[in-house]
Order: sequence, then structure tokens, then C-alpha cells
Amino acid sequence: MIKTLLILILALCSGFVPAVRAAALAVPLNPAGETDPQKLTAILKSDAAPKEKAITCKRLAVYGTKDAVPALAPLLADEHLSSWARIALENIPDPACDDALRDAVGKLQGRLLIGVINSIGIRRDAKAIPTLTAKLKDADADVAAAAAVALGKIGGPTVAATLTSLLAPGRLAVAEGCIRCAEQLPAADAAKLYDAVRAANVSKQKSLEATRGAILSRGNAGIALLAEQLKSEDRAFFNIALRTAREIPGPAVVKVLLAEMEKAAADRQPALLLTLADRGDTETSSAAMNAAKSGSVELRITAINILERLGNAACAPVLLGIVAADDAAAAQAAKSALIRLPGAEVDAAVVAMLKQPQSRRAGIELVGARRITGAIPELLRAAEDAELGSASLKVLGDLAGEAELPALIGLLTKVKNTAAVESTLATICARSAKPTTGSVVIRKAVYGALPDGPSADVTAKVAGMVKGGATAIEASNHSFGDPANGLVKKLRVEYTVNGQPFSRTVPEKDKIVFAAVAVPPAFADALCAAMPQASGEGKLALLRILRTAGGPKALAAVRAATTDANAEIKETALRTLCDWPSVDALPDVTQLAKTATEKKWQILALRGQLRLIPQQETDAAQKLAALKDLTPLVERTEEKRLLLAALGDIPTAESLALITPYLSAPGLKEEAAIAAVEIAEKIAGKHPAEVNAAMKQVDTKDKKLANRARQLLQQSRKK
Repeated sequence: MIKTLLILILALCSGFVPAVRAAALAVPLNPAGETDPQKLTAILKSDAAPKEKAITCKRLAVYGTKDAVPALAPLLADEHLSSWARIALENIPDPACDDALRDAVGKLQGRLLIGVINSIGIRRDAKAIPTLTAKLKDADADVAAAAAVALGKIGGPTVAATLTSLLAPGRLAVAEGCIRCAEQLPAADAAKLYDAVRAANVSKQKSLEATRGAILSRGNAGIALLAEQLKSEDRAFFNIALRTAREIPGPAVVKVLLAEMEKAAADRQPALLLTLADRGDTETSSAAMNAAKSGSVELRITAINILERLGNAACAPVLLGIVAADDAAAAQAAKSALIRLPGAEVDAAVVAMLKQPQSRRAGIELVGARRITGAIPELLRAAEDAELGSASLKVLGDLAGEAELPALIGLLTKVKNTAAVESTLATICARSAKPTTGSVVIRKAVYGALPDGPSADVTAKVAGMVKGGATAIEASNHSFGDPANGLVKKLRVEYTVNGQPFSRTVPEKDKIVFAAVAVPPAFADALCAAMPQASGEGKLALLRILRTAGGPKALAAVRAATTDANAEIKETALRTLCDWPSVDALPDVTQLAKTATEKKWQILALRGQLRLIPQQETDAAQKLAALKDLTPLVERTEEKRLLLAALGDIPTAESLALITPYLSAPGLKEEAAIAAVEIAEKIAGKHPAEVNAAMKQVDTKDKKLANRARQLLQQSRKK
């Protein structure tokens, strides 16, 4: 019903616009509706509502016969139903429809008459030619225009002669009729009619349309006219020539386009080349390669883009040559094309660049962008070059793996830029880290309409599932019940894997997989094996890289180096130890804190302890006790921030009490507020008084954090 009303409203509002009728026909009919022609015709003769008759007309367009014409014809004079009646009359395959439409021409005027004339044109009723010809002189200019276009749709020599005689500047409809008529005539006659339109100078747009038709209707004989338009100073005629050139098959057009490219102004050459490319002629590739080498920047970039589109490996040498040239814009375009150009042949050509002095730098960049692992041996050789070493090492960081470790480690003693080698090795270690399961400790788990909606503490449930062997937990009501009926829920779990802290939040139906990442042991083995022979900056770099590799063997090597007689090695090892990422270094850091006599080592060890203590797989009381022991040693603002972060990970009333004094400390208020609110949200139910006291002191510029503190304050007052 809604669709029916919409179609009716569109018809009433839009009158007799053919597009509206076409849209109406495009709407599927209800299969359950009436299809019997006689019953449909009876509806038109009845007192049915206009909207029902409108849809009936549409049904008659599908199911109607000549028997419906007597009922449809009177509706042509109905301002509300005329357009609908014409839908049926245009589509019923019987001459009676033509008779009805011709008969209506003499009885109607204005928009109703124009609509009927349009329908006659759609049906291409040749018998209507005399009637429509008479209307060409109608006092209503719109009627005359509709007649001219309708005659053009009907076509034929008689119509062509009639319309040609009326061609004149400004008579757009006559020109339109001529063009439509020419489309149906034999080629020779069509060419004459198109020429007549061109000569009449009706309008520029009609001249352009007629020019296209004049070229196409002549076939190969029209190529001379095409060439003339390509030379036109008027850009519109040049453009219509390009459009037409895309439609004419054969080598003759290619010759014209190539010849014009040699003579055309620089701003026209790219468009000519694109036309060749769109035609798909075999000459396109060679033309684009030639254009890519010289000419305006726009032409060269256009040619390069075409070569990329063609995807032909044969063009790789040309593109490679451009990449190595000085023209920055063209070189960048060629580089982009080579990155996307497929094929092993292109890879081979890029690798060959690494052996040419003038193109090695560009080749290294392309190897990285195309991820050509076969070029790694060449990259390793280039890494020893003073000028290209950094660029090569950067790419090796993305491509190299375990097999290249010995060679890269060897570079630490061969090149001056050990920092670049160190960065590459660290990158490879980090990139090679893989997920690994380990000892999982669940610290906190919440399920519900997070972050602010109803939720339930499911820590014990999740911990039990993990203890029972589960390595993944699904966020679902099946697992945890429904604490927020009707709301979208999430599961948030804070946990550690081998002492490393993690926090993940997933929506319903998703899973949290409890895993950490670890670098394969082979990396630490290779680095440790190189330590005894390494010296100077190379050995210092190895110590720092061991931190990224991680693991017991790497830690042992760093620990051993802390007693080295060389002061630089010892200092680097101690710094690496204090910055070790996993909790297995805590005993060493703690021992250093106790024995160090220099202030800097005391501070670095303290920082390491503050960072690692929260990662321990111990209960909150033990962690808190360890932090309290360190509190008297925390003097500087930097370490106080670390202490606050560590305390914020321990959700107890005692840790909140330790944080509270810092809530008013200059330079620490924000960090203290974050830690205090984090703890308060976890203990508010059991310790409302402590939470209330702490939240009163929160002073933060963070609006969201302040709002959380206010909510906690309100909650604690109710209890």
C-alpha cells in the first residue's frame, strides 16, 4: 500500500515526466494482485478511486490487451490519470493503442498533449508522422518541441527532410530530433543529417553530439574529421574527439592519436595517451614507455600510471630507470608503480638494481616495499657500505629472520654504525616474538554492561576455569549469568602470564585467550654465543639487544656482564638489568639495590623494583609489603610516580591509604588521583569509609576521572 501511494504521489506531482513513468514500471507488481485483463478493464470503467485506477493502469501495461484500449483512451484527458493511462498504452502490443494516441492529439492541449506526443514517440508510430509534422508549427513552443523529438524517434527519410528544413539557431528540439533520426538511418544518410545539424549552428552541445555522430557514421572515412577535432582549439571538440576515438576500432585511429601526440600541446598529450590506454591497443605499452621517459611531468606521471595499469613486466626497466633519475615527482610515481607491479620478473629487475651503483639506494627501498626476501644476501652486502648501510639495515629489520642473525651480529664488528645494526637486531627479535602460554594468574574479572552499567565480579569464576585448564574464556551469559538484562555486555579480565601483566576487554561472544609473547630461544642463543668474542660498541649493543630477546639464558648473560672488568660493559649490563622487562630479574635488581654504593645505581635499581614488584605471582599483601619497604627510599618525583602506579595495581584499603597523602602533592596529584580512583572502584563495596575519605581529596583536571570520583563518593555515602 505504501509503495502504491508513493507511485501515485510521484505521478501526480511530476505530471508527465517520462522518468516518473519509467520508475513506476520498475516497481514490482504485487503477485497476489489482479491479473485478468477483463477484470482490470472493468475497474477502469467503475467508480473506483483514482489511486486504484492508477495501479490498474500499471497492471494493464503488463497484462492488458487491445480490449482495454477503449477504457484507457478516455483517461488521456484526465489530468490525474493521463500519465498512468499512457503507461499502459505505451506497453500494450497492439495497433489500437497507436490509434487511440493519434486520436487524442486533436483533442488535447498543454501538458496532456505533450504527454501523448511523447508516448507516440516511444511507440515510434509512423502513421503519426503527418499529425506530428503539423504540430511542429503549434503556437505552444513546448508542443512543437515535443513533436520534433517524437518525430526524431520515429525516424525515416521523410522525417529527416522535414526536420532538416527547420534547423536554425536556438531550435534545440529540432536538432535533438535530427540526431535521434540520424541514429536510425543508413550510414550515408545519417552522415548528411549530422552534417546538417553541425552546419546549422543550433547550439554548441548539439554540434558536439552531431560531430560525434558524423564521425562514427562514416566509419574509417570519418577518421579525417576525428583528426580535425583533435586539432581544434576548442577544448570541448577536442574532448568529444577523444570520446569518439575510444569507440572506433582499428589501427587507423591509433595512428591518428600517435601522430597528434607528437604535435599536440603539452597540456593535451596526457589526455591523448589516456585515450590510447582506454582503447587497449597493443601500441599503448610502447607509447606509454616512450612518454614516461620524457615530456612534461604530467605526461610522464600519466604514462607511468598507465604502465602500472597494464601490469606488464616488460615496462619494469623503464620504470626502474625513472626511479634512479633526478626528477622527484616522476621518480616517486615510478616507485609507486613498481611497488604494485606484480611478477617475479619485476622482483628480479629490482634486485638487479642493487648491483648498479647509481640505482642501489632506490633498489633497497623497492626491495623493502615489495618485501623481496630473495634480496636479503644483497642487502647484507649493502649493509657494510658506509652510505647505504642504514637504508639496507632498515629493510633487513622488516625482512630478515633467524637465519640472518649470525651475519647481522657479525656486522657489529664490521661497521661503524653499530646503532643501526642494534636497531635492526632488536626489531627482528621483537617481530619474531610469538604467542606462548604460561603460568596465568587472574587478578580481576568483571562481566556486565561495562564500563558504567550493571556488572558482576567474576574473578573467582574465571580463576577457577583457568585453574581447570581453560586457556580461553568466552564472554557469555552461559558462563557468568546475566548481570545486565537486556544490555550489551563485555568481559574485562586483568591477569598476568609468567609475571607479565595484561588487561583485555571483549564483547559478548568473543573470547579472551590467555597468552604472552616470547622471542624464540634461538635468538638468545645466537646473541649469547657472540658475547665472548664481542668487544667495544658491538658488545654493548649485544647486551642491550638481549633485553629484547629475553628469557633465562639472556638474563644470565647480562647478569654475568655486570661483573665485567670493563667499566662500559659493566655499566651497560647494570642498566639493562635494571630495565629488564620480566619479573625474573627482580632478585638481581633487589640485590643491586642493597649493595650499590653509587646513587645512580640505587635509583635505577629502585625504579626496577617499583616496576617489577606488581608483576609477581604473589598475593596483594606481599606486594604491598615490598612496596612499603621501598617507600622511605622514594625521594624523587620520577620514582614517586612509579610508586603510585605500582600501588594502583594493588586493590586494597591499605594501598589506598598509602596513595592518599599524594592526592595534594604538587606535581603528583594527577597520578595519585588515577591510582586512587582505580583502587576505589574495586574496593568500594567492602571499604566505603576509606573510599569516601580518599575521594573527597581527589583534585584532578581530568573531567572523566573527576566524574568517576564523584560517583564513588556518592556510592560510599549510601553505605
